[in-house]
Amino acid sequence: MELTAAVITIRQLTLAVVLVPVELTYPEPGERMIADAQRVFPTLPIMLVSPREGGYSRTFAHFDTTNLVGDIDTDQIAWRRYGTRRATSRPLPF
Repeated sequence: MELTAAVITIRQLTLAVVLVPVELTYPEPGERMIADAQRVFPTLPIMLVSPREGGYSRTFAHFDTTNLVGDIDTDQIAWRRYGTRRATSRPLPF
């Protein structure tokens, strides 16, 4: 699986922002997406954000995003692709 994400700093808080379709910003699918993103960003708080439509962008996170959302412009972020790896049950080769 690939993520479109960026590490940004807002008001002295560094976090990972993951660009997702709006349907993934609801609790059940959002929880799964955050779990996937934690494989890539294990030490950062993670916020899911949908692309801006009509001046509005929907978010989901495990923390209150109210004071941060106004500072996030998805059109201005330098997005990058990250691959996530699923754990396998195969033994390690060493």
